[in-house]
This record gives sequence, C-alpha cells and structure tokens, in this order.
Amino acid sequence: MISEFIFNITCNIIASFIFIFTLLIFFKPKFDIVHFIAKNDSPFDNVTDICYSFKIINKSFFGAYDIEARSNYYYIRQGENGIINKVFSKIELKTNKVNFIFGFKPLKKNYGDNCVQFFTYEDLSAKMESSSTYIQFQITARHSLTGLNNIFTYNFVNKSKIVEGKFKEGNFKEIIKC
Repeated sequence: MISEFIFNITCNIIASFIFIFTLLIFFKPKFDIVHFIAKNDSPFDNVTDICYSFKIINKSFFGAYDIEARSNYYYIRQGENGIINKVFSKIELKTNKVNFIFGFKPLKKNYGDNCVQFFTYEDLSAKMESSSTYIQFQITARHSLTGLNNIFTYNFVNKSKIVEGKFKEGNFKEIIKC
C-alpha cells in the first residue's frame, strides 16, 4: 500500500516535470534575427534619408505579442585585472514596439505576416568604421498562447554585415539590390 502510494507520487512528479519542460521548450516564442543590416532609401513617405533596417522572423506556429526591439552600439574596454567591460550606447529606432506578429505558416509560400523590420536613420556604417565598435540588436517577445516571453540577441561585429539593398519580402533572410 505504501509502496504503491510512493510509486504514484513519483510518477506524478515525473509527469509534472515533463509537462513543464515541454511547455518551456515548445511554447516560448521563437524568432530569427536576420544576420544582415539592409542599407536603403527610407520606405516612409516624404523622407529622402538613407535608413538602416533590421529584420526579424517569427518562427513559432503561434503569434507573438508585446514585441520590443532594442539596438545599441557597444564598445569593449579592458578593465582592471583583465576584466572586459561592454559600454553600451543606444541606437534610436524609428519604431521599437510592435503589438502583435502572426505565427509562421510553413505551407504558405506567399506569406510574410510573421516578418517585421525595424528602421533607424543613424549612420551605422560610419560608426562601425572603428574596429572596436559593434552593434547589438535584441528582441523581447511574448508567446500568444502561454504568455511566456523570450529574448533574442544578435551581435553585428563586422561592417560587412551592412549590405546595400532591401530585405526580400516574406520568410527570406536575403537582401536584394534596389
């Protein structure tokens, strides 16, 4: 009787752990940050400035909400006792928040509702002339079904990641010349 009770408790604990880890692994937002920065003319009316754009793709089957983008320059400085410090400086984005992005639909070829671009008018090319200046782009998103959030970060450490052109529409990670 007691051994059966202990066996049932153990099975319930194992099942609970499996459920929690399944929830945490499969029901968090999944985003890809495209590993290029597109340099092109502004897509906004009455603006003739050059802009730089970052692209994200929602790879979750569910939508995501409360998407917030942050972009920073950072410099690496050697501190005392060999400790490395990162010093951050904010890059001003035209829009840094999006309320909702639809989920990924792998069977639809002409689908791009799960992709978003973020723009800035700061001259990123000029700032990255220095070999010690890098760009960090970060996304925070919340899963629409579970409410779990996730943070995605990509560091652009080479100026060759800035490419002239615009992002191809849809679930593509390439830049086309314009």
